[in-house]
Amino acid sequence: MRFKNNAGFSIIEAMMAITIIGMVLAPIFILETNVFTAVGRLAEGFHRIILSKQFMFVAYKQQAPESKEFKLEKREENPIAMMRYTFASIDKQSSLAQLTGMYRKQVITSGFEKTSPEGMAVQFVYQPERPQS
Repeated sequence: MRFKNNAGFSIIEAMMAITIIGMVLAPIFILETNVFTAVGRLAEGFHRIILSKQFMFVAYKQQAPESKEFKLEKREENPIAMMRYTFASIDKQSSLAQLTGMYRKQVITSGFEKTSPEGMAVQFVYQPERPQS
């Protein structure tokens, strides 16, 4: 059977065009998915650091002014995270240990999933010894 009008595409040509388009677009979609996953993970980690900083401020306000050590834990619901605040003197191996009255405030915020990023905020505080009256 012969047609007089040969201006269209055959089914094989159309299938080849679709295959080539699919081969070009598949890596682009995979790359886009990987980029969005990485950006989401970084945003979650940044959010945990912000939570850590806010919790450090709240925990420091709750601690007694003359305390030398203080620990506090809090569970956050959105996003699900566990925050641990620690206020203690500087480790003996630190170069800041020779300064009396130096303390370390630290908050570690971690998720409950193994793949969730961990956020940490550390701050050094100088609290001189007050003379007893």
